[in-house]
This record gives sequence, C-alpha cells and structure tokens, in this order.
Amino acid sequence: MLLRILRFILGYVKVEVFGFAPERLMNLIIKNEIVVWEVEYTEQGYCFFTGRKNLIKMKPYLQKTNMKLKVMERIGIPYIVKRNRKRVAFVLGFGIFLCGLYILSLFVWEVRIVGEDKLVADNLLERIEEKYVPLGTLKKNVNCNHLEESLRKEFEDISWISCELKGTGLTIYLEEGMAPQKAILKEKNGDIVAAKDATITKMITREGTPLVKVNQDVKKGDILISGTIYIYDDNNEILETSYIAADGDVYGVTKSDYEDYIDLTYYDKKHSDNAKEYITFYFGDYCITPYTPKMQDEKYDIYTEINKAKILNDFYLPFGYKKTKCTPYTLERKKYTEKEAAAILQERLNKKIKAFTEKGVEIIKNDVKIEQSGDKMIAKGTLTIKESIVSFKENSAIIHDKQEAEIGEENEHE
Repeated sequence: MLLRILRFILGYVKVEVFGFAPERLMNLIIKNEIVVWEVEYTEQGYCFFTGRKNLIKMKPYLQKTNMKLKVMERIGIPYIVKRNRKRVAFVLGFGIFLCGLYILSLFVWEVRIVGEDKLVADNLLERIEEKYVPLGTLKKNVNCNHLEESLRKEFEDISWISCELKGTGLTIYLEEGMAPQKAILKEKNGDIVAAKDATITKMITREGTPLVKVNQDVKKGDILISGTIYIYDDNNEILETSYIAADGDVYGVTKSDYEDYIDLTYYDKKHSDNAKEYITFYFGDYCITPYTPKMQDEKYDIYTEINKAKILNDFYLPFGYKKTKCTPYTLERKKYTEKEAAAILQERLNKKIKAFTEKGVEIIKNDVKIEQSGDKMIAKGTLTIKESIVSFKENSAIIHDKQEAEIGEENEHE
C-alpha cells in the first residue's frame, strides 16, 4: 500500500512497446534494473507500468532494438498538476481562504444580549465589550461561568444570566428582577437574603432554615432562609456544621418611588425628502468610506445600519459594511396642552406597571399623581407592590475556606 502511494506521489505511466525485438528490449530493461510491473504480452509486444522518469532511461534501448513506445495512460500527482496548471492560482487562493477562516474562527467577533429592553441591553453590551470580552478575544480565554458571576455581581438587577459561546458569537441570556433561578442556587451553597426592604406576606421554605416570619419587616441583606445547618449533641452544643443551598419563595410588600416629567413646550422635527446615503466598509477597527456626500443643512439625523459578514447563523467575521442615511430636518416649536401631556405621562406609567405585571409583580396601590408645575407636567408618587424579594448570597464561611485554599495553593507553587 505504501509503495502504491509513493508511486502515485512521484507519478507513473502505462506504456506499450512494439517493434522488431520486444524480448531483447525486455532483457535490456531487466539487466539495467529499470523497474517495471504488471507486464502483459500483447500481439505487437508488451504492455507494462513504469515510473515516469524511467521513460528517459529506456530511450537508448529502444533505439538499439529498433522498438517503439506508446504511452497509454499517465497517472499520479505530477500529471494532475500539469493538467490543471491553469487552476493552481485558484486552488492556492482557496486554500489560503480556508486557513484564514480557521484562524478567524478562534476569536469572538460578536456579542449579543437576549432578554432585556434595548436601552439596558446597549449599556450592558458596552460594558461587556469594554471590560470583559472585547471583540477579537480568543475564545479559549472566555470563561462563561466566570463572566456570569462577574456580571451578576456588577449588575444587581440581574436575577438570572446565562452565557453561550457558539461559533464566533457570544450570546448572553438574562432576566431582570429579584427572584433567583434554581439553576443558580444549585451551583453554590449559601443563604437566601432580602433583595430590598419589605414586609413579608408569604414564605415557602424548601431547603434550609427560615429565620423570619410572615408580617415581619426586613431590611435589604437580611437573611431570610439560612443555608447553614447545625447539628447539636445531647448538651445542646454544636457538634457539626454543614452547608447547603437554601431554597424557597419569599414574597413581600415593597414601595417603589416613581417620577417622570415632560416639558409642555417642545420642538417637532420636520424631515426633508432630500436624504443622502453612503456606504462604509470596515475590517475590525479600520474603516474605508469611498464617497461621503456633502451635507449643506446644519441639522440632520444619522441612521446607521451595520451589516456584519457571517457564515450560517453563528460564524461571524470581523468585516462587513455600514449603510448610513443622513436625513435633514427643521425644527418647529409646538406646545402640549395639559391634557395631552398628562395622557403621555399616564401612558408611560401604564407601560411601567405592565412591565411589573409581566414579571409577576402585583401592584397593590398606586399613589402616583400627575400635576402641572410651571412649564412642565410631572408624574410623581409611590407604587406599593408585592413581589419576590429573594436574592442568593454564597455562605461567607465557604468563601473564606476557598480563599484560604487558594492562598495555600499559591504558597505551594512558590
């Protein structure tokens, strides 16, 4: 098998020799150690396989015996390359393209956030790309578990977060609120603590020791359900201490301050139909704009649509193009009536209440009032709500043990 592969790499031919003295020619070939194989007798002479370089060695013996040689078939890589020599540049370019794709696949070129409103998502995305995972980070340097933990500590409003690294894209799924998910509680041992000041209305304990009761007032950070289990001996002394992940549901009544305003005088934009567009090509942080139109108007809105190059759904590439549209506008001064301004503020408040309801929060009392103050209409007051107030906190004793273990490992390495 190895010999056949070597022959294919070097190239060989199938030939037929015919003429006056075929037997004498074959004797000379054997005598001079010219390698041939699969020799077959034909009506005119012999047919056999031999290396492509052996054709030159046979030339003097063909002349000496007055024989002729006919090449019937050319086999091997040298002949394949020769037949396709006009396509070498294409094959080479395709090979370089594949190598480039493989190298680019080792990095993160897209970070997406799923499960939050656009404003929060944009702020969170900016923070991630600035501090944790800048675009162009090696995928092997991205630790999803560590990223989840860091974001959960930095953004207290996040109740559940999950990171997924697929292709060249990093997708972050999150939910905003206070209720921790069971998946998070199972990862670590610790306590369920109050996420905010509240009066407890309902409490269900599944794992751990409850430390508070219904109708009790609690402060933010107070332990609601302890994950520390004490085992006592006959003398009521602590015999053993174990740690578990506290699990349960705790609901309480909280107050949320609400304030919003709107100016009665405002400026309305009148956009022109004379919009201009241009395209910018980018590779990483480098941008090239072949043509930028001149804008004579002083005021105009700019809308940019970014189109990233990608293969399939999750294989993003660090280049693409941006389509920018500039639309001139003029400002027209207008004024809301008191009724119109109040309706706008009420609509915003209704959206806030709807967002609470979608997250399982019950609005008990609405004390928000809308009043005019000077040239503004102000909505201000308090929402009394009933919601889950649980937040998970890893047991401090476990954290202390981990820190001591890490210090011990560092000392051993030193």
